[in-house]
Amino acid sequence: MPDVDAAVSELTSARRIARDERRRTERQRRGFERFRRTVAETETVDIGGVGVATGASSTTGPSSVGWTASASTATDGCRRVRAAFEESVLPHVDDASGGVHAAIAAELSGEVAVALAAEGGGNRFTDPLRRAVLDCVDQRLAESRVMLRVLERELSSLDDAIEVVKRVAASLPSVDKSDRLLCADAELWARRRRTTALEADLDEAIQERQSTLDTVTASDVKAGIGHDAVVEYLFGDRETTYPALDGLARTVRECRRRRDVLDAALAEESE
Repeated sequence: MPDVDAAVSELTSARRIARDERRRTERQRRGFERFRRTVAETETVDIGGVGVATGASSTTGPSSVGWTASASTATDGCRRVRAAFEESVLPHVDDASGGVHAAIAAELSGEVAVALAAEGGGNRFTDPLRRAVLDCVDQRLAESRVMLRVLERELSSLDDAIEVVKRVAASLPSVDKSDRLLCADAELWARRRRTTALEADLDEAIQERQSTLDTVTASDVKAGIGHDAVVEYLFGDRETTYPALDGLARTVRECRRRRDVLDAALAEESE
């Protein structure tokens, strides 16, 4: 069954891709969590540069004004936050080639990147700026939690597809000519019923897979993530964008091929 064997190989490869993406997302989430702790613990200054606030709950400094206060040089707070981002988050972003500033802009926001910039303004790390950074990080953490739930669902769905394809492949009755010649009509009918039952199992698995693809995983920060969009992200550059559906469909075709052979043999016997 070369077609079915290829389906199992493709499904196994797809599972490896989803597993690696889950690991990458977990590493990125842990990096953002470490970065968040550093940001929350970093001291802030008020807009006038006089008062110093410590702890994430501090209200020192008016919140109705801008994020930063100008000074002749950048304060230790901004430097510490940039260094924490470079150490904890930068190794896990998709494209770190643009440096820390570009990565902060991509992963948090352009405004936060400008406010934390090492050049051009000497910004101080104020409480409004810290809140803005934490808000961006919290959004990224919420997104990563949703993504991990989607990836877990995808891995489970791929595991189910692999199990069904392997079980059906192992259970399909032989339709080789030498076997058919030795079979009485009753045995041919039994093999046909078995093949039809296995095809029904595959049809059910296809429906379950389609239901998974239609799922939207909700987030408390933004609109939910469609499962089919994540599948296209994972496998869009491969020959088969939907490996589970493709693998199940290949196995269905093998069932139908064998059923057709059995039907032909039964027709010959009835002549």
